[in-house]
Amino acid sequence: MSWQAYLIISILLLSCNGLFHRSLLKDDDSSPLAQTIIFLGIGGILAITIAILRGNLNLHIPPSLVWNFLLLAAILTPAYILKYKAFQHIGASEVVIFSVTGRLWNVIGAHLFLNEAVTIKVVAGAIIIVAGVVITRLENRKILLNEGVIFVLISAFLFGMGDINGFYILRSYDSANFLIYATILPVITLLIIKPQTIKKLKYYFKKDRAVKITLLCLFDTLGMLSLYRAYQVGQNAAVIGPLRATSIIVTVILAAIFLKERNNIKNKLIGAFVSVIGVYLLL
Repeated sequence: MSWQAYLIISILLLSCNGLFHRSLLKDDDSSPLAQTIIFLGIGGILAITIAILRGNLNLHIPPSLVWNFLLLAAILTPAYILKYKAFQHIGASEVVIFSVTGRLWNVIGAHLFLNEAVTIKVVAGAIIIVAGVVITRLENRKILLNEGVIFVLISAFLFGMGDINGFYILRSYDSANFLIYATILPVITLLIIKPQTIKKLKYYFKKDRAVKITLLCLFDTLGMLSLYRAYQVGQNAAVIGPLRATSIIVTVILAAIFLKERNNIKNKLIGAFVSVIGVYLLL
């Protein structure tokens, strides 16, 4: 199969993630903490399975990276919780678009902590992403903000900083084993801090919710594997990276079709398109 086919499969599958999260979290009895545990827990099991099948499972943490892994848990745990809280307040398309601001913090963090250069192209990309986000929330010439927007913006900042810490770890650590810790550490942290959250997992025992969370985890895993395969077959990250960003637009369209998120749809589409251009400049 061609890299284009793998990429299309990846975009379609990963674009559904926001829809599943929104569908599961819009009910009053849903819990962002439980969503974090169930989603990352299943993801961690899949990551361990993949590492075993590849024959490179090694969970040893070098002493020099212990603090980085502790920081990873401290950053990612609230990042996931806040993002899932955002899904309770705003639509899937808006969460996905606002999450793009995490790329800005990637750039700033890479410059401050990894000593990477910032070019005029990167600065332009950052400005364009912000413009896309502003357009998304612009109604009647007013920028509308609410709790959901604030939650996702803070989450995007935390994920951006988590990425920088992750990039540092990956300089000397296997990616498959890193993925295991990136999914399991927030689960362990939550179970230690909020052990009573385990009771809320019964929310997913109903048939329709069990199907949704299973499909969510399956789509996420297969989508990432398809993306990795696209990179392996195509060997052209400069093209695949920007094309991957089109998943933002696909999510907006799918949310309008399946979740009926059609309010301010024109601005959402324009904002998503502008944000994709900004992401392209950052790559």
